[in-house]
Amino acid sequence: MKGNAIWLLVLAAAMVWHVLAQPGPAESPPAAKAKPVFETQDLFKSTRIPNIVVAADGSVLALAKSGRMLRRSEDAGKTWSKAREIGADAGGSAIVDENTGDVMIVNPGKGCLWRSGDHGKTWKRQEIEVKPNLLGHGSREKVPAGTSCSESGITLRYGKHKGRLLMPARITSPNGTNAQEIWPYHYNTAIYSDDGGKTWQTSGPVQSGTGEGTLAELSNGNIYYNSRSHMSIDHRRRIAWSYDGGHMWTDWRVCDQLREVGQPFYFKYGTKPSYGCNAGMIRLPLETTGGKDVLLFSTPDNPGKSRVRMTVWASFDRGKTWPVKRMVHKGPSAYSSLAADKKGNIYLLFERGDKKLYEHIAVAQFNLAWLTEGTAK
Repeated sequence: MKGNAIWLLVLAAAMVWHVLAQPGPAESPPAAKAKPVFETQDLFKSTRIPNIVVAADGSVLALAKSGRMLRRSEDAGKTWSKAREIGADAGGSAIVDENTGDVMIVNPGKGCLWRSGDHGKTWKRQEIEVKPNLLGHGSREKVPAGTSCSESGITLRYGKHKGRLLMPARITSPNGTNAQEIWPYHYNTAIYSDDGGKTWQTSGPVQSGTGEGTLAELSNGNIYYNSRSHMSIDHRRRIAWSYDGGHMWTDWRVCDQLREVGQPFYFKYGTKPSYGCNAGMIRLPLETTGGKDVLLFSTPDNPGKSRVRMTVWASFDRGKTWPVKRMVHKGPSAYSSLAADKKGNIYLLFERGDKKLYEHIAVAQFNLAWLTEGTAK
């Protein structure tokens, strides 16, 4: 009897600890209590398609021109190297292999990647193999997968597929046309590698009519996918989940809180323009959040209208709600990418303008305390 009583006390204590350890919808992590920091500077002029990652040594790599141009910072974004070209066919998005420390810019459509073994200082081109999904999509010869304009890739940290490299990607028409007639046949997907980037498998579709995706692994091993939607006049982001390391995407839904612009590029059919925008997303390093899942999301905040008001949102309940948002740039704004280091620095690389779009690609450096400043803690 005495042994049973002790066991019940231990079980009750464990249950209390479990409840206290869970993040609530409006609960901010310890990093939100630091001194607020925010600054911004322009890095590239008259070019497009940003992508940003933090290398294993803490260097920040800001990429433009679809992964072809690079500026590098070794002091947490205070100063930057001069812009330089990595390679003519280096187009794609970046990924840091946390198994080896290598940085790669992956271009499945060209069947190659550019790899750096010294945190972005030097680069070498390598051939890769991309295997198609069940529809035959993803192979270079037929309907290639593309990573350009999608958010950076990740290294999985949990579960059966720990160590896998996973990148958001998209399937478009073989000839690259972006006419509205083709939109229903576009869909987001992912590519993944279990051999350090030598071969990549194209995963199943996310949803029809999507393009330019973002993804993040949560600490329970589930993978959250957030997509731009070309065809939805509700201007809400599309969400999907993977529970098998990014091979299949299920549990599709719309996000009520994350809405996007509807600037009517290429608009010809239908009654209301809808096109959406590329967005940035990251799960902050657990070292900076007390072990809690904190997702950040970035896109222009002007639902259904033009591309202005670059804004960052935060979720503390694994993407269920997004109770915090803060504007970074009031004027013309478009594509963006997010990264963060283990010291609590957050980097937003985004297209911005003073009077018109695409005048600059700027980097905003801030911390979670700045983002949550003025909100309930």
